[in-house]
Amino acid sequence: MFTQSLDPLGNMALTFLVALIPFVLLLVLLAVFRMTAWLAVLIGAGVTFALGVLAWGMPAGQGAQAFFYGGLSGAWSVDWITLWGVVLFNTLVVTGTFERFRLWLISGIR
Repeated sequence: MFTQSLDPLGNMALTFLVALIPFVLLLVLLAVFRMTAWLAVLIGAGVTFALGVLAWGMPAGQGAQAFFYGGLSGAWSVDWITLWGVVLFNTLVVTGTFERFRLWLISGIR
């Protein structure tokens, strides 16, 4: 079983800077290069995985399993919330409740 080292590079400041690389990369890809979010996140995830293997000594096989399991469970959660959000919205539209709510909001703003 892999046990993560808190200071794999032997210098806490250097370890901190290496750990910041994926975060800074994500910000640069989004803000400077105006990359789409899904692509920036995939690139950031790949860099994070590579740093985990190279800097922290994570076993690539276990890391890949954790990466895919985490990705699938995250996608499941997002899909589940989206599905029920669409169901709720469609229910409100069909029953006319959404239109009444919209008109109530508009009249309250003025």
